[in-house]
Amino acid sequence: MPKIPDEVVKRVIDLARIEDVVGDFVTLRKAGVNLTGLCPFHDDKHDGNFIVRPSTVSEKRGGNTYRCFVCDAKGGPVQFLMEHERLSFPDAIRWLGKKYNEPVDDVPVNYTPPPPRPAPPPLPDLAIPKSWVKRTMEIGGDQTLFIYWLKHLPWDDEQRARLQQTLWMYCVGGWKDGRVVFWQIDHNGIPRAAKLMRYLPDGHRDKTQHPGWIYNQDGCRQALDPDNHEIIKPLFGSHLLSSYPKAVVNIVESEKTAIIMANYYGDPDTQLWLACGGLKHLQLDSLQPLIDQGRTIWLWPDKDGREAWQKVCDKLGYDKCRVYTHFFDTCWTVADGMKADVADIAIRMMTTGEGPRKEQRLKDSKDFPAQAQSSKSIELDTDEPFLDEEELRDPRVREWRMKMSYVHSSGWGKCPTSNVPDVKSVGEILNEHPLLSKLIDYGDTTE
Repeated sequence: MPKIPDEVVKRVIDLARIEDVVGDFVTLRKAGVNLTGLCPFHDDKHDGNFIVRPSTVSEKRGGNTYRCFVCDAKGGPVQFLMEHERLSFPDAIRWLGKKYNEPVDDVPVNYTPPPPRPAPPPLPDLAIPKSWVKRTMEIGGDQTLFIYWLKHLPWDDEQRARLQQTLWMYCVGGWKDGRVVFWQIDHNGIPRAAKLMRYLPDGHRDKTQHPGWIYNQDGCRQALDPDNHEIIKPLFGSHLLSSYPKAVVNIVESEKTAIIMANYYGDPDTQLWLACGGLKHLQLDSLQPLIDQGRTIWLWPDKDGREAWQKVCDKLGYDKCRVYTHFFDTCWTVADGMKADVADIAIRMMTTGEGPRKEQRLKDSKDFPAQAQSSKSIELDTDEPFLDEEELRDPRVREWRMKMSYVHSSGWGKCPTSNVPDVKSVGEILNEHPLLSKLIDYGDTTE
């Protein structure tokens, strides 16, 4: 049999799109820039193990390939056909040539793909008995290095007095081997997962060990049977949403940061601190309950995560969600490092005396998105207004305030007019904006 010319092979491979080829055999769904489905190379039950990076993604980022993170099957369109259809390389090229109407040679090949494998019925959601939560919390205390370290931070008296309550509210427990347990309980109060992490005496995570999940621990796996259940991972702290329906939701990366900031600021009636578990774990599925409730969401990424979370925020398209950077802009120092999070800065401020004091926190409150309204009665040496109820409901209002302050540098109640006929000044344009009445209380503007 004559050899297929190299230029023909190259032309066919250039035409082949992995999403088309795999899509002939596997039901795929959109997952960000990727596609995902059930792996056809093993008895897969969880949609999400098998990832297809479509041809629209660049080659440097792995475009036009597939991979299963369970059985490690991977490759491009030709490899998929050779593995899945047991075709030789020439027959895979002929198969692709027929699919894309590119002549290869006269050797016949059967291009009639079978119907895509139907998706199995949905698995029941994994629910963990509530008694397990209580049991791990009873193991906590000083037996867990993380909690021991947390108790020895330089809190002020008020913060130290509420620390145990904060740990109890967030259901932070301990494991028998000294790991800390961060429970992930959904907004309906059902325990769904628990992350087990080991910390060093200095409060840093032990990176020699990967975080574990409770459903993979000996004994727990047999009782919970995660392979035959759908695993849900809500935001850490989601169970508090129903108890504090009016609180603004601040989302950080790590559970450790959420605990520290919740205890640092206190007052869950006005602000809650939730964690997604890492820079890349901020997902629409976990944010959807907040959106359904119409909550105001402030995203607090680590110093090096602003750009990534801003992209997520833009893609989300939810008007009441914003990336909050003012804390970093005003408090971060070079000594904190480019990977610092807000908890690192808060600890440094407490250690140096810059901040656990109540009066210092109140001075910062003009820049904090969820400060209690009682703070408005405190006189500060600044002309910038406190955040009010409108700002809490709509983060855009704060942005407009800042823009207005730049335009009206001479005073909040003065709008300069244009001297050019039929041309309005920026101040006049902003003055006609329907949000203006929410932004500025002009009061008495007489000289």
